[in-house]
Amino acid sequence: SAFSFFGRLLPSLLDYLFYRQKYMISRPACVVALMVPMTGSFFLLLNSSNLCLYISTAVIGVCTGAITSIAVSITTELFGTKNFGVNHNVLVANIPIGSFVFGYLAAVLYRREGNGDGKCIGMECYRNSFIIWGSLCFLGTNLALLLYARSRSFYSQRSTGQQQ
Repeated sequence: SAFSFFGRLLPSLLDYLFYRQKYMISRPACVVALMVPMTGSFFLLLNSSNLCLYISTAVIGVCTGAITSIAVSITTELFGTKNFGVNHNVLVANIPIGSFVFGYLAAVLYRREGNGDGKCIGMECYRNSFIIWGSLCFLGTNLALLLYARSRSFYSQRSTGQQQ
């Protein structure tokens, strides 16, 4: 989507702005900062207004695009370049796997809400899907926070090395 495209540009813009001010933010910290609004956007989809739908779509698209862009740098920084292709493909395997699993889950929940005839109209059809997706995104936010905590010393050493 267009929002994902602009999200892919966001990390480069932020890197440029932070670099000019001699400030470095670690990539895992950026992922955490992007996961928080994405989690909120899934729960915002529980509201039935069109405005919430538009805002959530934009936020999820921008955050997903930015995380996809940052994942390349994180893979290189944490695992090196020796087996970059394998490491990065394992990392981005979540995109097709997640699309399949979440699409299947949404279809099963939609069919279940259809009162036996398989047809469902309105917000109640996808409410459980949004709750599950938001909860899994919250879990992902906590895992990204754990990655940030575990790699903080690596990024602080790297930051002091660049300043010298």
